[in-house]
Amino acid sequence: MKKLRRRIFATAGSNTISLGTGRKEFHPKKPRPGLEHYIKEAGQGALAQINDADNIDEGVIGNFMAARFNRQGNLAAMMPMVDAKLEYKPLIRVEGACGSGGLAISTGAKSILAEMADTVLAIGVEVQNTVKAVYGADILGGAGYYAGQRKNGHAYFFPGKFSDRAGAAYEKYGYDKVREAMARWYERAVLNARECPKAQEHHNSTEDLFAAGMTPPNPKTFCEHINFYDCSKVSDGASAVILASEEGLD
Repeated sequence: MKKLRRRIFATAGSNTISLGTGRKEFHPKKPRPGLEHYIKEAGQGALAQINDADNIDEGVIGNFMAARFNRQGNLAAMMPMVDAKLEYKPLIRVEGACGSGGLAISTGAKSILAEMADTVLAIGVEVQNTVKAVYGADILGGAGYYAGQRKNGHAYFFPGKFSDRAGAAYEKYGYDKVREAMARWYERAVLNARECPKAQEHHNSTEDLFAAGMTPPNPKTFCEHINFYDCSKVSDGASAVILASEEGLD
């Protein structure tokens, strides 16, 4: 790739709590914050670190399947909830399955490189604890080729895909070696989360994390080659970052 024509800086940033099972304040049967809450919290957290929201030239919001999880499309139109000064500015929504937040950042960077903006507010948001896990798995199946793969796929579509990969790794490298490596991944992830008050697993008090990660897969309750601890949890939350050119930093 050629050298970028302009330098791009990731400046002010903000994260909300990643809310879901594991957080003490999460209760599946009680009302919880919606999309607008997380968009506002993350966006306002970033804007509070700059002089004026009027300095933002463009906004990009990344999300996957809000139209099904939340029955809300056109998320770009919700960005003025962050600050009224964003109204009438170029605001777009992008989607790239699990990479939607990253796509928001790259889209903002492209606007800066194209000299169409000097400052871009990029937000990534997901609120998916609105349906039961098995129904959510069906919705997330839309990240793959739904018409061609979903009908014959696992009930937990994407965990099933990764389970197949884990099975292939067992065959190539041996069950014990791969199982132990995956258990160490889980252990390290939770230890890191304990250091971050906003992380979903911050309140996890399991004493022997490695032993939990070593739980044998049970195809009767989940997948053939992975367990629940091998999977990322469903989180509700958002992150925001302001991208700027050198001119935009002034």
